[in-house]
Amino acid sequence: MKKGILIAALALAPTFAAAESFQEAFEMNRAMYGPDHVFTWNGNQYHTNHEEELEARVKATKANAEGLLAKAVAKNKEVGELGFEWKLTGDILKNAQKAIDDGEYQKALDLAAQAKYHARIGIQQYHYSEKNWHLSVPQ
Repeated sequence: MKKGILIAALALAPTFAAAESFQEAFEMNRAMYGPDHVFTWNGNQYHTNHEEELEARVKATKANAEGLLAKAVAKNKEVGELGFEWKLTGDILKNAQKAIDDGEYQKALDLAAQAKYHARIGIQQYHYSEKNWHLSVPQ
């Protein structure tokens, strides 16, 4: 009996893996291995880096830091208009600008990337709440 259950479970395993979404595969691999890990999903290879991490991996120049900060400010404005801006993001943006002013361009890139990530996730939260608002209604 146990052998039959094991065989059935092994036969269904590819079905479970195929049913997994890309987002689930990404999040699981990111949690297990961190950034810079390569994983395979649906026969293709992907990395576990957030887009903002890649954007911050440019040469640490004033122009690059200002460019990424401008993207972060724009994304934060977008999430603010939706009403889902994270409170701490404004301070991160200020610190990124201060780092640029102080000539600490890599620090500015890292902070701007963090702020842009927060804004992007805030936008995802907005869309989730719009789709699932009914889960907040008491029964």
